[in-house]
Amino acid sequence: MKSLLLTLLFAPGLGQIYAQTDSLVYWNELVFASPYETTAFENYFRKKNINYTELFFANSPTAAQDARNFEERFNATVKEIASSDAYKKKNDKKVKYIYQLVHNRFLSKYETENRFYEISRTGNYNCVTATALYAMFFEKLNIPYAIKEKPSHVYLVAYPNAENIMIETTTPIFGFLTFDNTYKNSFVTNLKNQKIIGNSEVANSTIDELFNKYYFGSEDISLAQLVGIHYLNDGLFKQDHNDIAGAYEQIKKGYLYYPNVRSEYLLLHFSAAKLESPNLDPLQRATLIGRVSRLREKGVTTDMIKGEFYNLTQTVLLKNNDKLLYKRCFEAITQSIKDKETLDEVSFVYYYENGRVFYNQGNYIRAKPFFARAMEIQPNNVDLGGVFVSCLAQSFRNERKNSVVLDSLEHYKNRFQALEENANFNSMLAMIYAAEFGESFQKGDEKRGEKYQKIFEDFYSNRNITIVSPQVVGQAYSEACVYYFRKGQKTKAKQYLNKGLEIVPDDLQLKMRRQMLGGS
Repeated sequence: MKSLLLTLLFAPGLGQIYAQTDSLVYWNELVFASPYETTAFENYFRKKNINYTELFFANSPTAAQDARNFEERFNATVKEIASSDAYKKKNDKKVKYIYQLVHNRFLSKYETENRFYEISRTGNYNCVTATALYAMFFEKLNIPYAIKEKPSHVYLVAYPNAENIMIETTTPIFGFLTFDNTYKNSFVTNLKNQKIIGNSEVANSTIDELFNKYYFGSEDISLAQLVGIHYLNDGLFKQDHNDIAGAYEQIKKGYLYYPNVRSEYLLLHFSAAKLESPNLDPLQRATLIGRVSRLREKGVTTDMIKGEFYNLTQTVLLKNNDKLLYKRCFEAITQSIKDKETLDEVSFVYYYENGRVFYNQGNYIRAKPFFARAMEIQPNNVDLGGVFVSCLAQSFRNERKNSVVLDSLEHYKNRFQALEENANFNSMLAMIYAAEFGESFQKGDEKRGEKYQKIFEDFYSNRNITIVSPQVVGQAYSEACVYYFRKGQKTKAKQYLNKGLEIVPDDLQLKMRRQMLGGS
């Protein structure tokens, strides 16, 4: 998985693709770090109660205290802005005032690795956390804004599609940018000269429209999606500190807020990394394999999932013979698999290997239903068909009632048509037809005896049957001979003897009865 993963992660153009409809993360799979975080997620996802302060502080170790301290300063600053004269001025001057005041009140030092709660504690920030801070102020002050995402960077634009005032949080000295007409014209002309913008588009669009389209791009992200980026970043920071398990948990949460292609592939990356952990217990590994299977459209193949499950099989079932744990692992994987091909392949391994273990332990009765389930998935599998027929034969060794064996064999014959091509199965079925034929005459049931005589002879003639038990066939024809002899039908009795000797010419019982009836 690792080599494929690297190929996928560095493929070009992935940022332009967006997520599929089905979620790759389920609520019951999340591991929350605190009751505060649990409440934040429940309020947003279940109660639709949006509180961005709560969301951005949710990953803080001391979230409640940090959030309270922040809200006091935040509300005081909002009040100060709203009551200032600058708030009533033109948009560019208003935004410049807000930018400078917020920066002075909250931000002190840029650092690459940063969580939002560090703004409250130290004033340290990065482009994600500072962008979130300004967006929260704009939300509160009812200032229109757009969050722009670029490769490895996010920033704000106030009054989008109007003044387009950019808030660049990573360069505090030159963080406040406006674009005059000269700048816009120069930008559009440059793109036209590069033939990125065609003549027809220039003729049908204004400079502002072209500038907005090509400078800022067409895709904005929401503040909730920025929460997702905040969690994704937190996961990457944890990876840098060799906390793969913690990173994986944060990536799952980030995906829920922002299910785009980047978060999908980060899920794949950290799932694969976690599978490499030697300390992962089998049930945890199985659960993770099941979750990885959801990433089929992202490059995970059926063979990958099957291979991972087979590795579990080797350890849990074949090495340790822990059938209960193996069952739990199978259930943990399959409850997440949505693709039928993958489900069938994993299920086949489970049923076949369980059957094989019971078979090797001599427990043929227990092996039989597992092999039968495997046959449902791969009815034409020759190796499986062979061991299944052998298991059937062994399971009937102590059965004294022909009818029980007959019913079982005919059940499997009707259930799995591929068995009709198995010579051993056909021979076994023919022998039970012969046994039923003989037993019926022994009990005086002529009608049933003749019925199974015909079935046996037709089966023998049409299937090229190998007589695996000559004594069973000899006994059947001998019982029919005795039955008709006692009824005084010596000619018919001889016919049965002769037919039997055609099939099993060396049977001593039939030879002896023929001599008694005056035959040669």
